[in-house]
Amino acid sequence: MERLPLQKALGYLGPLAGVGAVTLCYKLVITGVNATTVALSLLLVVLLTAAYRGIGPAILAAVASMLGFNFFFLEPVGTFTIHDPQNWVALFAFLLTAIIASQLSSAARRRAREAEESHEQVWKLYQLSRAIIITPDPETAVSTISNQVRETFNIGNCEVCVPDEHGRLQRTAATPEAAQGNTSEILLQGVFQSGEIRGDTGQNVIYAPLKVGVRVTGVMVLTSCELKRATIEAIGGLVALALERARFLKELSRTEALRQSDQLKSALLASVSHDLRTPLTSIRAAVDNLLDSSLAWDRDALREFHVIISEEVSRLTRLVQNLLEMARIEAGELHPAREWASVPELIDTVLDRCAATLANHRVLVELKDGLPLVKVDVRLLASALANLVENAAQYSSSQSNIVVRGKVDASANALIMSVQDEGPGIPADDLPRLFDKFYRGSRRSVSRHEGTGMGLAISRGIVEAHGGKIWVESSSGIGSTFFFSVPVELKTASTLAPVGDEG
Repeated sequence: MERLPLQKALGYLGPLAGVGAVTLCYKLVITGVNATTVALSLLLVVLLTAAYRGIGPAILAAVASMLGFNFFFLEPVGTFTIHDPQNWVALFAFLLTAIIASQLSSAARRRAREAEESHEQVWKLYQLSRAIIITPDPETAVSTISNQVRETFNIGNCEVCVPDEHGRLQRTAATPEAAQGNTSEILLQGVFQSGEIRGDTGQNVIYAPLKVGVRVTGVMVLTSCELKRATIEAIGGLVALALERARFLKELSRTEALRQSDQLKSALLASVSHDLRTPLTSIRAAVDNLLDSSLAWDRDALREFHVIISEEVSRLTRLVQNLLEMARIEAGELHPAREWASVPELIDTVLDRCAATLANHRVLVELKDGLPLVKVDVRLLASALANLVENAAQYSSSQSNIVVRGKVDASANALIMSVQDEGPGIPADDLPRLFDKFYRGSRRSVSRHEGTGMGLAISRGIVEAHGGKIWVESSSGIGSTFFFSVPVELKTASTLAPVGDEG
């Protein structure tokens, strides 16, 4: 006979010790009590044993109580002879009490254990569903679902198989230690077709269908699994919902991308078509007049036609450059080539480039003396600043002031520049979308101006490519000030080109 474990042995020794303690107490310490008191005390030991130790120790306690009660407290004392029928009643009372109490206690403990297990399973299912819901990326949700099931329910292995376009089940997610030979193709196909849970007893593997409603979308394979059938079905339902959610998010993302692409194309065509027609019409009219042999143009008229053609060609060139810059920004191919540059020279380059646009405005440049050299992509940063200057000129009245400021924050190693105009201001509703592609503001703010809506978006892309930020401050009727700040390396300049105010 195998040796009983220590815990099981103590389970039988404890009741005997209890019966012995009660017997010695009433025989040696508290003497003179009647037999009824002794019987009730021993019965209490039997009840407690049945409640905490089960039916086996309880029957042992009942037999020991009956023998001790008969030997020490019933006449004739000191013998096991049963003369009085009441002794048999006491014996069966002890036995019945032990059996009934142990059964009731066992049932209560079993229900408590089942309730605790159910609570634990519900909590684990909640954790799994929460892990699925808080994963926003559909690709991540699919690839990590097996690990989440394995870690939450302490399962040896978990694989998720879904059909491919040819109907063959392929592993979508599996734990890293999953072996290719763990799954049976026959069982996988059978479970997928029947939608019933099946087990491979030889390999200790459970195959559970993944159902969305009544439709089977895949098969889940669990290894070394001791979960109940209802729990496996619940896990399969959550995994199926996770896969369906991932598929839905992917479709939603694709649909949203197509919608945004259509909007982008529509905005691009609407904006570019207008900006292309206007200069092309002007160039065509000027060229037709120059080619008209029936007309004799003087020198001033010829120069005017040439100026028109030159301005409109420059306008077309800027439009094409903006389109190319926007394409580079969208593709993530905008990589600044930093070099040492002077802030005053950078501003002079921008003002020369925007001279035609600023012809009817007074430009003021405010810079501190002795600004250090900064390491930036001069061409890109000049383009960003030029877009802000041209935007200020477009949305402010003729002969108004445009102030360009620049400073270097040595403590933060940052170049901060701003362009201030005296325009009508920007409505509060337009501020959050002001730097979006092809956004030209509400009708009230652009009723007299046309453009592609790319300039501010390009400026934001260039500034962000430098690791900086761009923002605007505006008050209705007062004007707007556009700021941008970019991190730079600093170097003290020995000489700086003087910059004066322009009118």
